[in-house]
Amino acid sequence: MSSQAAYPFHLLVKPVGSKCNLDCHYCYYLRKEERYQPNATMQMSEEMLESYISQYIAAQPLHINSVDFSWQGGEPALRGLAFFEKAVALQKHYARPGMQITNTFQSNGTLINERWAKFFKQNNFLIGLSIDGDELNHGNGRPDLKGNNSYPNVMRGLELLKKHNVTFNTLTVVHCDNAHLGKQTYQKLKSLGSTVIQFQPCVEHELDRRSSKDWSLTPQQWGQFLCDVFDEWKKEDVGKVFVQFFENTLGILAGQPSQMCFHSEACGQQMMLEHDGSVYSCDHYSYDDYKVGDIDIVDLGQLASSENQSQFGLSKWNSLTKQCRECDFRPFCNGGCPKERTAITADLEPGLHHLCRGYKQFFIHAMPYIGAMLEAIKQGHPASVYPIYLKHG
Repeated sequence: MSSQAAYPFHLLVKPVGSKCNLDCHYCYYLRKEERYQPNATMQMSEEMLESYISQYIAAQPLHINSVDFSWQGGEPALRGLAFFEKAVALQKHYARPGMQITNTFQSNGTLINERWAKFFKQNNFLIGLSIDGDELNHGNGRPDLKGNNSYPNVMRGLELLKKHNVTFNTLTVVHCDNAHLGKQTYQKLKSLGSTVIQFQPCVEHELDRRSSKDWSLTPQQWGQFLCDVFDEWKKEDVGKVFVQFFENTLGILAGQPSQMCFHSEACGQQMMLEHDGSVYSCDHYSYDDYKVGDIDIVDLGQLASSENQSQFGLSKWNSLTKQCRECDFRPFCNGGCPKERTAITADLEPGLHHLCRGYKQFFIHAMPYIGAMLEAIKQGHPASVYPIYLKHG
């Protein structure tokens, strides 16, 4: 039985660690295998699964009546369907009366077959499908372990999700080689049936890079990509297609807290659990210095409320540069992920986000339209009628 954390927290889980059947060139997690013995299976045991589920539910404060289980990798489907059938049964067993349990499953889609698709539908899993647009774009960055284009197998998995009416969204990595394809990529994702789209900018860290090539975006590339997608989206898709970053910006303008940890004032409520029970402050900080403990030694409630984790979360705001604190756009990005604060400010202070100028380019371009969308909503209309609230001249 776990002690209750002081605040609600979320946990990403790696049931097979960094094991994957693809070899995505820019993946920040594949090198994590180096900290384990060669040829390690890196599979979460059923005993660890039960410990995790029971602790994760028990550690949430009493007023929390819904808990989301987020399965990631590597490729979590490598753990096998029987493991997740067991997980669902354990969730039902340990859930508090009236508690709603949800599951999100981030996958490359290549292993999805009829049985997987039926399971996802029967148990209301939300599938995050990793896909980078059309076949050429996707294939350049996401080959399988033999170097083959994984796109055909992704499409097969996607069609099975559609066949069984499984709810899915898409995650697309934007890097230096596809940043010029904003409009094309957005149109392709839309044609595939994606109505919830997440674009993840690639900013490689030296500890994660797997080759001599740096796949990172330049600020200009990221800014232009966002503007290109926004211009295509605002034509006829407002209220129909939900682009995570655009929706998040609109929400912040309306006075809501950020729904994206990258752009929140503080972090620390998005922890990560490895297959062996080790817990890290964040999925993007899964280094030895940011390991907060093991759930077979210290329970999840204590780890989530620990001083180390609290300081990790607060350091995002405390380390914000003077330029960021004084920036008009600070509420919309809050300096971005601290891991990516590798640039310097105009007054030579270190700690500026690598993509800062790109974000500013987007905000300057899009804010008049986003402001008009908010005004439409305030007047009781759908955001899609925003053109009548645009201020001209």
